[in-house]
Amino acid sequence: MDDLIAEHIITHSKDCSLLLVKNGETVISVNKDSRRPLASIYKLIILLAYLDQCKKGKLHPKDQVHFRQLKRYWIHWVDPSFMKWYHFVKDKNKIRKDSVALSEVVKGMLEHSCNAHTDYLLSILGMDVINEQFNTYAIRDHDPVMPISTSILVILRDALQMQHTPFSLAKEADRCFQIMMEGKKIEGLDLNLLNDFDYKMQCRWSDVLPHATASSYSKLLMKIQQLHKSNKELQEVMGWFEKLRSYRGLTGGMKLGYTPKVFNVALYATDKEGNNYQLVYFLNNLTVEQKQAIELTYNDFNLKMLRDPLFINQLKNQMAHVNIC
Repeated sequence: MDDLIAEHIITHSKDCSLLLVKNGETVISVNKDSRRPLASIYKLIILLAYLDQCKKGKLHPKDQVHFRQLKRYWIHWVDPSFMKWYHFVKDKNKIRKDSVALSEVVKGMLEHSCNAHTDYLLSILGMDVINEQFNTYAIRDHDPVMPISTSILVILRDALQMQHTPFSLAKEADRCFQIMMEGKKIEGLDLNLLNDFDYKMQCRWSDVLPHATASSYSKLLMKIQQLHKSNKELQEVMGWFEKLRSYRGLTGGMKLGYTPKVFNVALYATDKEGNNYQLVYFLNNLTVEQKQAIELTYNDFNLKMLRDPLFINQLKNQMAHVNIC
C-alpha cells in the first residue's frame, strides 16, 4: 500500500494494534486486545480525573498555577516540550503574575504532552481519584498510572538490581513521588542518574510504562466523545484539536504517546454529517528511522482512516493475508 503506517502495520503486525470504530461499529481491527505500552496515552485517564474534580467543584479551570509549582516536576532532559509550551502561553498572553490557569496546564499535558504538567496534576488530584476512573469507566486491563519523573529515576537507580514490571515500577515510583512531594530526599534517587538515561535505558523504561489495549481505549474515547458534546471544561482543553489545519471540519480530540521505540495515537472525531469515529493505534518496537518517518506521516494516515473508505478497504484486504497475534 502507498502509505507508510499502513505498510508498517501489515509487515510488523505482531508489534501493532489498530482499531477504527464508526458509529459504534468496528470498521477495522488488528490485535485490538493485545496489551501495549501506552506512553503518554494514559494522560487521558488524568484528563478524566480532572473533569471529575471540576464537576464536583473541587477544582476550577481558572485556578491559578504558579510556574514555580510546575518547575518542581520539570526534568528538562526528558521534557523538552515544557519550554515550547511556556513560549506558547507567553505569546498568547496567558501568563498573569508568573501563573497560568489550571486549564492551560491540562492543555499543555494534552497538546504538548508536558510531563511536568502530568506530575503536577497527579500531585493535586491524588492517586485515589485517578484510580476511581478505572472503576467509573469500567477499564479492566489497564496497568496503574505512574508519575513520570520518579518512574525515570527509579528505573535508572534500579537498573543493575532488578527488572521492573509496570506494576512494580508504578508502586515504587508512586512511593518515591509521595516522599519527594513532602520535600524529603531519597538516598540514591537524584538527577545525576539522568546521565545514564541513554537510548538503551529509555527503551527499557518504555517497556515498563503502563500497558492497556486498543479495545479499552476505543471504549474510553467513545465515552470522552459523549462528554465532549456538553462538557465545557473538556471542550476548552481539547479545543486546540479543531484548530489544526489537517482536521478542519471535525469536532473532537486527540492524544499522542511516544517514546524512542513507541508511537501511539488515540483520536475521537465527529464529522459534519454527524458520524462518530474512534481511532486507536499502538506501534511498538520501532527503530529510530521508523519512528521518525511515522511522525511525519501520521496525520495523513489518520485522515485516510476517517475519510477514505477505499483506503480502508485496501488495508482490510491486505490484513486478511496477515497472521494476527
